[in-house]
Amino acid sequence: MMIRPFFLFLFGFPLLLAAQSYDASLGLRLGTDWGATAQIRLPQVQKNFVLEGILQSSLQRDEGSFTLLGKQHRPLLSRRLNLFYGAGVHAGWNNEIDKETGEEIGGPVGIDGVVGLEATIGRVNLSYDFKPALNVGGGSSFLYAQTGVSVRYVIAKRNDIWDKQKEKENRREKNQRQRLKKKEQRQKERAASGKRWYEIWKKG
Repeated sequence: MMIRPFFLFLFGFPLLLAAQSYDASLGLRLGTDWGATAQIRLPQVQKNFVLEGILQSSLQRDEGSFTLLGKQHRPLLSRRLNLFYGAGVHAGWNNEIDKETGEEIGGPVGIDGVVGLEATIGRVNLSYDFKPALNVGGGSSFLYAQTGVSVRYVIAKRNDIWDKQKEKENRREKNQRQRLKKKEQRQKERAASGKRWYEIWKKG
């Protein structure tokens, strides 16, 4: 199985691996399905949040789909290896005929989850993922348990697209807004609590 050598490679050479050090990457994905994959980091959401688009064709069915995923990356093993997880949606086409009804099977439409491991060595980005896909409409079955290995080329390193200083300022402003919101919420809670105690005292 190609999964075992991939994990041995990732865990066997941790000193060669860099942290998630790209803004955009593009490449191929091969597993239960095959196709193209593109990723872009969106620091406006979170500094390690990645949006991925996958255009793939099934190796088991006469079917294909486009998937859009939002993924959160977390450093693992001293930030030299990334764990990622997320969710998204998919829509596609199916050219098969239902053997029971004789009608065409509609294209799959549904929701996806994803979890996996990723590493970047120089300009080469490698990842393995498990991506269950639930079809709320169309498709040959309700659940597709998809797995894949992706090999991508980093077309933009970290902060090639997003300015580093601007990114820090945005995070600082975001944190300030969150602290202010929490402070206002605490003030409202104290005011509501004081009002309740006053009404109890007044009735007594």
